[in-house]
Amino acid sequence: MKILIATGIYPPQVGGPAYYTKGLERALGEAGHETKVVTYGALMRLSAGLRHAAFFVRLLPKLVWADRVIALDTFSVAWPLALATRFVRVPFVLRTGGDFVWEEYLERTGEDILLKDFYTAPRAYTTKEKLILRATRYVLRHADKIIFSTALQRDIWIAAYKIPESKTRIIENAIDAPLPGSSPTQKNFLWYVRPTAFKNSARLHAVFAKAKEQYPDIILEEGQLPKQQLLEKMASCYAVLLPSLTEISPNYILDALRFKKPFIMDKYSGLAEKLGPYGMLVDPLDADDIAKGVAELASEEGYARAVARAAAFSEVRTYKEVAQDFIKIL
Repeated sequence: MKILIATGIYPPQVGGPAYYTKGLERALGEAGHETKVVTYGALMRLSAGLRHAAFFVRLLPKLVWADRVIALDTFSVAWPLALATRFVRVPFVLRTGGDFVWEEYLERTGEDILLKDFYTAPRAYTTKEKLILRATRYVLRHADKIIFSTALQRDIWIAAYKIPESKTRIIENAIDAPLPGSSPTQKNFLWYVRPTAFKNSARLHAVFAKAKEQYPDIILEEGQLPKQQLLEKMASCYAVLLPSLTEISPNYILDALRFKKPFIMDKYSGLAEKLGPYGMLVDPLDADDIAKGVAELASEEGYARAVARAAAFSEVRTYKEVAQDFIKIL
């Protein structure tokens, strides 16, 4: 098959979708399929709307070449793609990532709303948010199959967007092989995430500042790093933090577990059931619960228990397996 992967970002750009695209592209090629990637690149410098139109034009000649298309988000890429496939008829599958409507709403309002609660009540949307909603509905209606990484988002979207369950599939993310880690030389907690509202920044900073009064040797490291630099830091770090309002599929935690590092993650995550036995789950809306988790890891006894739990994780899932799941659907 000639498979086109449409994605917003691609290495050396930083972000989960970029690394996912690279891994999937390589595995599909190794499976004998001719694979090309189309991405925004310099088009990202254009204003919204204009860059979507430019990406639509960029897609058309690529679609003539392709037998099948994989879209790796629901708005930036999939909306122009869904429109383009009305002119060049090529089947496409949509692999959802985050939830653009929810994230956009949180950025604007500053409200603390879990993803599971977002669509259960009416919202006063802006014109832009209404556009994203309509575009998402359009894409979901025209995609041949809709792929989710976790049952959490699938179940929320089936109810919110009235998607037939028969049209959906779950393809779990890759879990790379373990890597050698080293013992930490300081109590540094890593929190290298995108500066977006759902990452729960204000609450985490307040909790950590208070915890530092009791445990003055703890350190919060934050910002954004290319993946290789992040992995180098994880190899020798003390623990990682990710008490977001909802992490649909937290690759950040999966990477930390490659080094058997203790972690704190939100209990509403799409991987909470899978990863709960190996780390600490907290209520991201409860500052006291997050503080309890930080204090547990800051103590000698609590940290020893957390290290033992993380060391028990052994699951590996290759991009070859991910690609085979896509091939069955394509």
